[in-house]
Amino acid sequence: MDSPSAVSLSGQIALRQQLDVTANNLANANTAAFRGDRTLFQTHVSRLAVPGREIAFVQDRATYIDVKQGSISATGNPLDVAIDGEAYLAVERPGGGRGYTRDGRMKVGADNTLMDSAGRPILDEGGGRILLPDRVSSLEIRADGTLLATVDGRVDQAGRIGLFRAGDMRGIRKAGDGLLELPAADVQPVPPGTPGIRLAQGALEASTVQPVLELANLTMIQRSYEAMQRIVSEDDSRVRRMIEALGRPN
Repeated sequence: MDSPSAVSLSGQIALRQQLDVTANNLANANTAAFRGDRTLFQTHVSRLAVPGREIAFVQDRATYIDVKQGSISATGNPLDVAIDGEAYLAVERPGGGRGYTRDGRMKVGADNTLMDSAGRPILDEGGGRILLPDRVSSLEIRADGTLLATVDGRVDQAGRIGLFRAGDMRGIRKAGDGLLELPAADVQPVPPGTPGIRLAQGALEASTVQPVLELANLTMIQRSYEAMQRIVSEDDSRVRRMIEALGRPN
């Protein structure tokens, strides 16, 4: 399978993967704290029996997460928090277990549990749920995650939002429920006051996706796919003509 068609098909398969990634990035261009995906391809060289000749196939090696931080913008909502620095909020999944996110859109549940925008409990530094007191009139979230709740004019500490990080960013994966998965053995809580990591109340981190660049990428993918399709069609015509010539009686 070293014909031009086979080589072009390997490129088309890689482009299809790149198209799926680009489309998902565009769909999340306005999702808070979304980090875009990137594709990594590698050329696989198959050497021919003819000296000096080789065929270069395309291999889809991996899809990885863009690790740069999105811009932080003020929202004015006291239950919004943005993470400045490389760390993650931990939430409790409905079926048990943890998931991680940088999306700081929070709300208070009917039982006063602090939750993310999807209704999943946000966890403290020890992995437990955060329960706010009744009749909270205001809530202050400090840079280290400390929660100060005002109840009947009195300010009390109501817990601390946990921040976590992974030692190796390459181990972070996206899950199907919109959360991130960090290698369990590599997760470390961020000690309060750690330099370079803080929470900003009343703000959210924006998506890292740049729609203009993703749209330009879509155009490039389409043109590349069409060019490879022409190669497949031309090779098919060449093979057909060759078969017709060989099958023609002398």
